[in-house]
Amino acid sequence: MSEQAAPRRSWRAEPRSGRRAGSRPASHADGQDRRTIWPVSSGTVPFTDRRFTQRPETGKGPWDALHPGTTVIIGPADPAGPGGPGGTGKTHLAASFAARLWATDQLDLLVWLAAGSRDSIVTGFAKALADIRVAAAPGQPEAAAARFLAWLATTGRRWLVVLDGLADPADADGLWPHGPAGQVLVTTARPGVRPPQPAGEHLAVGLPVFSQREALRYLSDRLSEDHYQVAGSLDVAYGLGCLPAGLDLAVAYLQESGQGTRQYRLACERYRPQGGQPASDLLGPAWMVAVGRAVQLAPAGQAWPALKLAAVLGPAGIPGSILTAVAAAGYITGLARVTEADQLGVQAAYGNLEQLGLIRIAPGDAVRTVRAAAALQESVRRSMDAAERRRTVRVAADAILGTWPVAGPAASTIVGTAAASLEQAYRDCAVSVLRYGGPELWADGPHPLLARAGQSLAEARMTECALSYWRQLATRCGEYLGARSAVTLEFREQMARAAVAAGHADEAIAQYKELVADTEDAAGPGREQTITVRASLALAYHVAGRLEDSISLAEQVVTECERAFGPAQPPTTQSLQTLAGAYAGAGRDSEAATVLHRCLAARERTVGLMQPGTIAVRQQLAELYRRAGHADEAIGLYQDALTRVVRAAGPAYPDAVIAREYLAAAYDLAGRDGDAAATFAQAITEWERVPGAGPGNTFAARASLAAIHCRSGRLRAAFPLYESVLADLSQISGPGHPDTLRTRWNVAAVYHKARRLPDAIDLGETVLADCERFLGPGHWETLSTRANLAHAYHAAGKLKRSSAQFDRALRDCEQALGPDDSLTGEVRVLRNRYLAGRQGGAPIITAPAAWIRASQEAHDSAPGDPGSWPGGPQL
Repeated sequence: MSEQAAPRRSWRAEPRSGRRAGSRPASHADGQDRRTIWPVSSGTVPFTDRRFTQRPETGKGPWDALHPGTTVIIGPADPAGPGGPGGTGKTHLAASFAARLWATDQLDLLVWLAAGSRDSIVTGFAKALADIRVAAAPGQPEAAAARFLAWLATTGRRWLVVLDGLADPADADGLWPHGPAGQVLVTTARPGVRPPQPAGEHLAVGLPVFSQREALRYLSDRLSEDHYQVAGSLDVAYGLGCLPAGLDLAVAYLQESGQGTRQYRLACERYRPQGGQPASDLLGPAWMVAVGRAVQLAPAGQAWPALKLAAVLGPAGIPGSILTAVAAAGYITGLARVTEADQLGVQAAYGNLEQLGLIRIAPGDAVRTVRAAAALQESVRRSMDAAERRRTVRVAADAILGTWPVAGPAASTIVGTAAASLEQAYRDCAVSVLRYGGPELWADGPHPLLARAGQSLAEARMTECALSYWRQLATRCGEYLGARSAVTLEFREQMARAAVAAGHADEAIAQYKELVADTEDAAGPGREQTITVRASLALAYHVAGRLEDSISLAEQVVTECERAFGPAQPPTTQSLQTLAGAYAGAGRDSEAATVLHRCLAARERTVGLMQPGTIAVRQQLAELYRRAGHADEAIGLYQDALTRVVRAAGPAYPDAVIAREYLAAAYDLAGRDGDAAATFAQAITEWERVPGAGPGNTFAARASLAAIHCRSGRLRAAFPLYESVLADLSQISGPGHPDTLRTRWNVAAVYHKARRLPDAIDLGETVLADCERFLGPGHWETLSTRANLAHAYHAAGKLKRSSAQFDRALRDCEQALGPDDSLTGEVRVLRNRYLAGRQGGAPIITAPAAWIRASQEAHDSAPGDPGSWPGGPQL
């Protein structure tokens, strides 16, 4: 055979449709049907592009046990026996069951998710809830997962949930699906896994290797085109212990190399234990022979390091960006410095591995580009010596960290989006590396990937998962570096913050108290680190409702900061914000305002009038004034800021125009529509004079001005503004961005107010379909759009449609936002007017003060953080 690599697919191939023949979509792309279209499939079932192998002798038990109300756990038949815990085809068998039930119309819902970590399970359940279009609190995946489990427990729909590759039974605590109409299928390499008692009937089934007849049939089916190879199939099957994963590799090798079965058996013998040692790893000889062939193909020698790297990154699917990262490419090619061409060339090495059946590549999938079987990964990892393991783990960690995208909290919490899916894929790879890394990631201090994984969980608002992660990390760091080392103290502080975010205020207070004592011992009293921890303890008191304790400690922290750092330094201004929040929480608004005035003055002197942190303090102070009924004082804050910026830099300076926009929004909140409209219009004009400014700078002002015009009945003035914003947003942000969807509905609202009801309904139906598809049924934009569409139906005399959408809108608002939310109240008012036989008022139009903030879901701060106060104008 030539050493030239066989033709292979490029990772850059066009994406393929993931829908199986005969399946029905969960929604119509044309937006004509707004209901859930059953059946629904959520998640990617593997192996659907291959013919499933029938296992009448070894796979019949799990199939017979699978019926509504049961949980079937497919695990190892004998962890100490042939094949060990992996390679017997558990995932393949589960996929064949799922495909059979789906193809024969025995399911209304099929959910397939990778169960390698708790956050992966939570994400899968949250996505399934969005796929069946049941509303849940936006941006809260754990709440969505709980809502989905509650739905499964009560629905009459026939469902199957597959938890594939459950790595740790503790990851599924509180997340076991159950219900009278559903079936649960779990695959795991861990023996003794069982669901909790309330989960209903369950059966644990050990899946053995193929029987000899099944193995012979498997090889005969796949080698049927070469009778010479078929003739020695039984010997190959016997030599590999009838292990399904080994036979799969054997078929790939024989088909790629063109060799006979006798040559293949002899090749495998070279890798078997010698001297009568037991063959504890039946899969080892099969993949070693395959790798021996792959390293001969161009680019020569790269297949083995490529496989080792894939072996530590987990079986759930590896983003191609990780495998072609600079660190990965240097490791695979052996070059100290790699070029972009070298990075792209690494794909050829993975193509060789795919040709030999060692991995699977999905060229159109940037999120889960490469997959390797868990049993193969385990076998490869066992083959590495300590030095190989150490280097491979470090390279994998560097590759993940170096390419981890900066998605931000907003993008990470909308399940099903490309950003959220990629974030989960990176977390899955990080979990695998952390699980297998051990001491390798703690040499020379903890690897930065350890903290990045926790940060990702916090950004995704998986608060319980984040808390569990930081607990484990702080414990391990204490074991490696000591309980009072600087890094351990930092991780312990992250753990306490996670406890606050998860609503465990008492736990957080206990942790912060211990942390204060240990930090004082390690860093000394009066040091910035110690003061910062004490300020965090004050915040935890606030969250726990212990307001007097919070105020007392926050006052002490302010005094310590002013003495240690001076009145205008960042630690001092932050402590002032914390104290103001405590005063405001206790209803002592005048004292809160006094403290915020001190904080605002200090920040304006040191970091600038229009620095984001300064703006936040100004907004908090303005909100206090507005809440007390002093709208003029709130407006005065923004007038003063505008005057000072204009005096310093001129009216055509970006900060000056931004200050004018905030003043306009303050006017609007005070009900001064004329002043607000004139000020927004002036801001738009001044943006045109700012060098380098473009359409993106005027989105907020144009949309806010259009909303004021629409609300005031000046529809001819509103319509062109909305159309211009929509055109620019569609081009810059894309059709699925919340701002674009919001503007499209506002255009429909103008149609509605102009009595162009057919146009309003046509556009509203399309916007609702896109909101559900891009944002989910519980997102603020989806909820307001559904209510507005119901309103338009009612105005057009389509009463049945109106009734159905009003009922759904109110139910979804109550489930997602709560009964006391302002949007829930608006929807309830519209619905009650409809039930009373009256036309509703105007459609719900996004107010200028809420523009570009996704309303209630935009609070990125931890509970109790001063930044999470109800804000003033938000642009």
